[in-house]
Amino acid sequence: MANLPPLPDPEQPNPYTVTERNLLFDSPWIRLREDRFRHRKGVEGRYPICGFRRTACGVLALDEQDQVILVGQWRFPLECYSWEIVEGGGEEHESPFECIQRELAEEANLRAETWEPLAYSNLSNSSTDEEAFLFLASGLADVHGHQPDDEEELRVHREPFEHCLRRVQAGEIADGLTVIAILALQARRSGVTQPLHPDLAERFFQRPAQHPSHGRARWAKLEAL
Repeated sequence: MANLPPLPDPEQPNPYTVTERNLLFDSPWIRLREDRFRHRKGVEGRYPICGFRRTACGVLALDEQDQVILVGQWRFPLECYSWEIVEGGGEEHESPFECIQRELAEEANLRAETWEPLAYSNLSNSSTDEEAFLFLASGLADVHGHQPDDEEELRVHREPFEHCLRRVQAGEIADGLTVIAILALQARRSGVTQPLHPDLAERFFQRPAQHPSHGRARWAKLEAL
């Protein structure tokens, strides 16, 4: 399939003039700030922003029977149990690829022979700067000696891909990274293909300091309005 033309951008896409930035909360996982702004239509206001220190990474790992490796765990903010692909938060010293290799071993005691980028997403972009890097992996083999974090209670289950797709459509599987990964693979299998932009594809294998997004880079220069 031929590359698509770029979507049209307005000549002056940013309507905001920031007058002040204030850090409200900082932790090893998230940070919060409030920006004061003036919109070009004359409105003034405040914009709260949540920044994620870690990079959201996931892998749709398929075995030889076309079964997806799912991990079940209790999701504290939602107060419900959730079945998801293997996921994790990449540290500042890890590329998304390094992170998800580690997570596959820790959560499912598996390694994969073949890896490729599957999809990229901005999650909840109205209030956070979180990015998601999703991989497709196959050629699975067992590994041992890895343990999940102390506060995690995980179950591993293998589910046929077609069943996962139907569970996504039914809303039974609702985790964002899992939904994106399942639908992205289904689109590919349906013949809808489009290569990632080369600059974006590189970011799957680079550490955050090598490829900060504009939003994540902002935290290091809050004084710059």
